[in-house]
Amino acid sequence: MIPGRRIAQSWELQDALQDTIYCPTHSVVLDCVHMTEAGNKTRLLAPLSLAAAVALFFATLPFAHTFVGGLLHAFAEAGMIGGLADWFAVVALFRHPFGIPIPHTAIIPRHRAKISTGIIDMVQNRWLTKETILEHLASWNVAAALLSALSDPATREGLLRLLRTALADIVRDVDDERFARRTVELLREHVRTEDILRWIRLGGERGMEGQWHRVVFSHAVGHAANWFDTPEIRRVIIGHLRDIAERYADNPVRRLGKWVAESMNAVNYDDLAEAIIRTLGEELARMRTNESHPARRDFEAWLAGALTGIEENAELRAHVDGWRHGLLESAAAHESFRRPIVRAREWLLADLASEQSVVMQQLGGALFSALDGFAQDATAQERLNAWITERAAGFVERNHGEIGRIVERNLARLDDDQLVRQIEDKVGGDLQYIRLNGALVGGMVGALIYLAKQFIF
Repeated sequence: MIPGRRIAQSWELQDALQDTIYCPTHSVVLDCVHMTEAGNKTRLLAPLSLAAAVALFFATLPFAHTFVGGLLHAFAEAGMIGGLADWFAVVALFRHPFGIPIPHTAIIPRHRAKISTGIIDMVQNRWLTKETILEHLASWNVAAALLSALSDPATREGLLRLLRTALADIVRDVDDERFARRTVELLREHVRTEDILRWIRLGGERGMEGQWHRVVFSHAVGHAANWFDTPEIRRVIIGHLRDIAERYADNPVRRLGKWVAESMNAVNYDDLAEAIIRTLGEELARMRTNESHPARRDFEAWLAGALTGIEENAELRAHVDGWRHGLLESAAAHESFRRPIVRAREWLLADLASEQSVVMQQLGGALFSALDGFAQDATAQERLNAWITERAAGFVERNHGEIGRIVERNLARLDDDQLVRQIEDKVGGDLQYIRLNGALVGGMVGALIYLAKQFIF
């Protein structure tokens, strides 16, 4: 038999068994109702055929001495006997006729255990064998099915909604107190001063590779330019200029010169401060915009040197070590972590509640970018299919016996009357046709015997 056809027949068998043993779903219940109605109609045929044979038997009894009357009488007599015999045979399958415990009747209830064992063996070991199931699993292309489903925009949107809901539930259920305490414990156990210094070095080196230091430098210079242009800084500069002038006038001649210059407005501290601020601002602007400015090169050289020797810097190590101990060993260390955890959770929940969620945009972009890359990677798809098939095959190997146990449990739910009634509902129509055919075939055999008597013997 062709493997695919065999597998299909196995699944069809499962459906048939499910319908026979119980009707768990709405659609199957409707099928059961329709089949019961059809069975009720066909059940009338057998009694009517038997009644017709009985009526014909008695109607032709006065004419049995004639050829036609005898032929019809023989037909009716044999049909009546055949119908009654088949009625007995059919009833004997399911129950004792007239409730009388005649030997070899009520076959199905009496041999229920053997029938159940046979059904279990047939389903588990003949139709749904391990080889059949594994052969079917080997034909699966899970990667293609996954990519096909996720190529639909509606499916992608539904997946993101599901992820958003799940992520919000996870974040909402986080116990910030317990999470903070556990974080502190992990940091105490596993984070050392050399680790922090190494992370700083690695982060700095990664930042320099990505040119992040240039962005930081430009931002710092721009902030400094804005800071210099504030009234507070102007007053500080003017104050420093006055102090410098006072220190310069350290003898009578210089004091006289200073007084004359100030009196004639030759020295105006406001103008000097303005000139200094303007000059600094212009230089800072050039530092911010000119990528080849010497200050940038000096900053990069200093930063690279600092990162290279950061782990051997004893002074920095002492500062970091003191900070780490002060942060992690204090009694309120977990509280220092709990507050940012609470704020982070509040921000995450607010962000996830928004249709323009930053987190979901980043997550969705990363997820679908990975999926698009996966769609172009045939090797990765083969690995996924192989992995799923291997896991499914292991599951089948471990749980193949569960097929028989499922069938056994479903059969055990039914008592003898329920089992008989459901089998009758499924095959009752065919059984009634057996009785009808018994009456017809019996009648025709009776008629042939009558004809043989008349013309041969």
